[in-house]
Amino acid sequence: MKTNEDSNKELILLDDVFVDKTILVVDDVKVNYLLIKAMLFRTGAKIIWAEDGFTALELVSTDPKIDLVLMDYNMPIMDGFETTLKIKMTRADLPVLSQSTYTDSPLFDRANAPFDAYISKPIVPKTLIEEITKFL
Repeated sequence: MKTNEDSNKELILLDDVFVDKTILVVDDVKVNYLLIKAMLFRTGAKIIWAEDGFTALELVSTDPKIDLVLMDYNMPIMDGFETTLKIKMTRADLPVLSQSTYTDSPLFDRANAPFDAYISKPIVPKTLIEEITKFL
């Protein structure tokens, strides 16, 4: 059984684990961005936001310091799938993690999706950090 002391030790280990890393959160809902930013606060990562696919493409093309992208799947104008395909055309090495309520749906075709990993909403902080750690 995990004690509060064990949980506190895990939290301490998160301090500055992503220092000098930049994570781009692409989500049309600002509250979702703010929640992710709060979840990653102790990691030391610089968290930036794009509210749509077009803004994300612009940021990725002009900021080589972006180390990872957390991409919402369902967005107006340009969805996360199309945005990720375009990102991968210019920065194939940039990890893009899909964050969506649709990732567990049978309609979500993981085999043909361009994402490097999938995080289901609602996002669990520990899962988010574990997935990011695989790529940073």
